[in-house]
Amino acid sequence: MKSNFLEYIDHNYLFRKDSKIVLAISGGIDSICLADLLIRSGYNIEFAHCNFNLRGKESDEDLAFVQQLATKYTVPFHTTSFSTNQYATEEKISLQMAAREQRYAWLEKIRKNISADYIAVAHNYDDNIETFLINIIRGTGIKGMLGINNKNKYVVRPLIFATRDMIVNYVNKYSLEYREDSSNISDKYLRNNIRHNLVPLLKEMNPSISKTISREIDILDKVYYIYKNSIQSDLDRIITKHKAGFKILKNHLAALSPPEVYIYEVFHKYGFNDIESIAKAINKGSGLRFFSSSHQLLIDREYLFLEPIDDSIQESCCIEKNIACIDAPLKMQFAISDLLSYDSNQDIAYLDKDKLIFPLKIRKWEDGDKFIPLGMDSFKKISDFFIDIKLDVFSKEKVFILCSGKDIVWIIGYRIDDRYKITSKTKKTYIATLLKDNL
Repeated sequence: MKSNFLEYIDHNYLFRKDSKIVLAISGGIDSICLADLLIRSGYNIEFAHCNFNLRGKESDEDLAFVQQLATKYTVPFHTTSFSTNQYATEEKISLQMAAREQRYAWLEKIRKNISADYIAVAHNYDDNIETFLINIIRGTGIKGMLGINNKNKYVVRPLIFATRDMIVNYVNKYSLEYREDSSNISDKYLRNNIRHNLVPLLKEMNPSISKTISREIDILDKVYYIYKNSIQSDLDRIITKHKAGFKILKNHLAALSPPEVYIYEVFHKYGFNDIESIAKAINKGSGLRFFSSSHQLLIDREYLFLEPIDDSIQESCCIEKNIACIDAPLKMQFAISDLLSYDSNQDIAYLDKDKLIFPLKIRKWEDGDKFIPLGMDSFKKISDFFIDIKLDVFSKEKVFILCSGKDIVWIIGYRIDDRYKITSKTKKTYIATLLKDNL
């Protein structure tokens, strides 16, 4: 086992003999095996243990066990505790995903703090097969069928070559103690169900199913390299950055063949799973929307717009006469000047100060709001003004207005009201500036 371990590390250039390594150690059989192999092989390692607080007393006992092991091996020890349930609720993700995100973020922080070269995790050969099957069951593109990489930037998996039987034999050979996670027994988790039920069934049909799947993963890895480069080249030509997200011309996307493949590659990573419905919606006109837990997709007249969902936007605020700047709901600056000149920058409003009633108010626009656009002499509904300038739905939803009393004096970033423009009779100019940080 040890010779295979060292050969695998060298053959795949995972790390050097003098590399400093943070070992993610849970106390389970896989991480105990990896810890022993690294120590027996003379590598410079430090233990890092996460307590996810998901199994009560059992989690605390895992921590105590790993801490004692670090003392036994005289290995530096790092630990942290997470409120995993709370994090999962706040981020609207599964417990498994919450634990994974917290774990890797903390491990990377430790790696940087101690100037380590890599983070080692104890995924094994069987984990790789199970992950492949999980992705097939849940639905995946080609990328999801590639299994687990043995190296991803600073994360290395030097045990990915070893089957679970090899690990058990190694641990038994050296009489290594380890912790058994009681949740591994339950079939309510998909991975456990696959491990306990699906894999044995597949082995009845094909005793070499694990090797068969492993070979397929290797082939798909090479296919994916070609596929990814081709897809990305096409997408780079049609995706344009747009504010906090991006936009794609509908006819450009529809021209790619088959469009469903490109739609999947663009939007699946943002949590959109109903690719077929998105593909159909592109041909149904405009105004259709799709939501994931983190993003919103709008199919407008000419474009598809993708933007993150922002639930933290402040809806309104008041501007006193002496206020020089604000950070919310928009980043803005305010000034009073004797100069009566102005330019055509839509992000700056030059207003007749004496016509304004303070405090001014910034708020979201509403249906029925109207103003007299600069250069006109009659009222126009803001909704009609947006149609005139062909503003997309996402942008409309983010528009704020500046009000003086009951009057709208500026659709911020777009047009001021003609009644409040500076003229030859203006004595002082009130200058409101929308800062570029908002874009």
